[in-house]
Amino acid sequence: MEALQAMQAFARVAELGSFTRAADELGLSRAMVSTHVHRLERRFSLKLLNRTTRRISLTEVGAA
Repeated sequence: MEALQAMQAFARVAELGSFTRAADELGLSRAMVSTHVHRLERRFSLKLLNRTTRRISLTEVGAA
């Protein structure tokens, strides 16, 4: 079940381009959304998002 939540969190972050907006829509804390995405990346040994202090973008793998 946690994998499903992680995928849902990643999908919302990817669609909205924001961990904060995704957290608000999912009713979770920003930290929990970040944790879900991090665990998903770790589980599949893939980097799904490029993160900077100003923006988030999908990697090629994340977009696929």
